[in-house]
Amino acid sequence: MNHQTVVLSTTSDFSGWRAWSRKLLHDRIPADSIRWIIEPPATLYASSATRVLPSAPSTTSIPRSLATLFPAVFVSEAPERFHLLYLTLQTLRDGAAVPEELTDELKTLAAQSRNRALDLRCQMPDAGNQDWQIVRTSHTAALIDNQASALANLRPSPWVVTAPDRTLCWNGKEYRFGPGLDKDVSDPAGIIIAARSIATAGAGNAWWDGIAPLRLHPGIDDIASSPSLPSLRGKAVDCQMCDLCGPATRTVSGEGNPDARVMFVGEQPGDHEDLQGRPFVGPAGQLFDRALKEAGGNRAEAWITNAVKHFKFVAKGSRRIHQKPNTGEITACAPWLAAERKILAPKVTVMLGVTGASAVLGRQVTVSRERSRHIPMEDGSIGLVTVHPSYLLRLPDEESKTREYTKFVTDLRMAISALAG
Repeated sequence: MNHQTVVLSTTSDFSGWRAWSRKLLHDRIPADSIRWIIEPPATLYASSATRVLPSAPSTTSIPRSLATLFPAVFVSEAPERFHLLYLTLQTLRDGAAVPEELTDELKTLAAQSRNRALDLRCQMPDAGNQDWQIVRTSHTAALIDNQASALANLRPSPWVVTAPDRTLCWNGKEYRFGPGLDKDVSDPAGIIIAARSIATAGAGNAWWDGIAPLRLHPGIDDIASSPSLPSLRGKAVDCQMCDLCGPATRTVSGEGNPDARVMFVGEQPGDHEDLQGRPFVGPAGQLFDRALKEAGGNRAEAWITNAVKHFKFVAKGSRRIHQKPNTGEITACAPWLAAERKILAPKVTVMLGVTGASAVLGRQVTVSRERSRHIPMEDGSIGLVTVHPSYLLRLPDEESKTREYTKFVTDLRMAISALAG
């Protein structure tokens, strides 16, 4: 049997692996005759680094259940991962069913990678510290490259992650990759100096720009098994449950008191929320805060979230105009909201608007018919439907705004009183 050797430039060279896999599948080269090796070029971190990849049409359609495993398997530490993934594609190309033992092996490797990714995220320093922070880790370069975008979202202030084979820097605006520092630099000051050099001199280059870091996209089972709200938030960073993740800046998870007894569920993040990464911080959120305080509540003691976690909009010039999420998008996001409610177990859930109410109750809701009354929930808690605060902002005259605002405060007061009752 003639063997073909394929050279990848790094352990995270997914674009290289994908290009070569398409070519080899198109040429019908069997998996057992391919030898995958990692051989970094001398110009890996040079600004002039370039490479040429083969081009071939895709010959394989991957089921969603397997496609969600591929990124996590690719960044696993298993030396046979390239072979297993190619073997899976080869099986699908030939129209055969992927053997159960192969699927189980992929799931095991994906789970191991996701656990390591969560461990790396948990090592990130407190977001409140604005100075350069250092995270030392023994994780592989593939996993670090994979998590670049996620870590930047979790910790927006400058930091450097250093490992034997990779240095990842985030200067507050963009991330840059460099070689490992542990062998040559041991003191914190030296690491920060080296990190600043990488972050400002642009060691990350056009070659790296072609390798956009992979994501560990969570599936429904991953979401449902989340043991805590921080764990859920960490997984949500990589959400691709629907197409809204593409144009949105980031996933906007819920926030608040993890021991909250009252939960507020809105529709989706808006422009301000998408940019800041926090729910209810725009004009509607400010109105909500004022009404909640007037009703005797305290945002710091509540949990605030949305039915949909990404901002849906259409661009008009420099503006981004809010668009209502459709049923498919609400359904795709439902596992996140269900997991939040399961972990939090609130005594009272306040549904703000028709989208939030439909997502929680799992049916069509008319706010005017169902607002301002206690709704028994299946878990024994209390639900209450009211308007979304953005509705109040859209009212045409001050008389209507005053009247509807008073009704809104009354609804919130009813929810607060239900906690005491």
